[in-house]
Amino acid sequence: MDGGQSAPPALEIDVERLWRGWKRSPFHGFLRMDLAAFDREAGTVEFSIPFKEAYRRAPNEEGVHGGVLAAVIDVAADFALAVAMNRMGFPTVDLRIDYLRMAPDGAMTAKARAVKKGRTVSVADVEVYDGRGRLCAVGRGAYATAG
Repeated sequence: MDGGQSAPPALEIDVERLWRGWKRSPFHGFLRMDLAAFDREAGTVEFSIPFKEAYRRAPNEEGVHGGVLAAVIDVAADFALAVAMNRMGFPTVDLRIDYLRMAPDGAMTAKARAVKKGRTVSVADVEVYDGRGRLCAVGRGAYATAG
């Protein structure tokens, strides 16, 4: 701004409202992720994911399909960055997943943390736990944040 005036501070995004908007996406609705907690300063979010039969890797086999875990990791990482950077979601540039154990049928928890808030690319890490608290998958997402 001219005349020595500084720009007004940016308004903080209403995180719960932002998540409600994200859940309107048919795919996000399918995942049924529930925002359980967030910390704007720490850049962390936590989601609870109730089990659905449609998550199974095969009709008569125990276990959540790896694609479901990858999608949960992508959404959680993106949302952690949105919360940390006080901006809307970002396009995924890269997503890496390590599957550590089969996620059995049942509820899951995803914990995401913004690692780097960059001008052009930002990074977040995610851990996915089964209902017994066992770590099943970890992932790192890179997102285009230039804008």
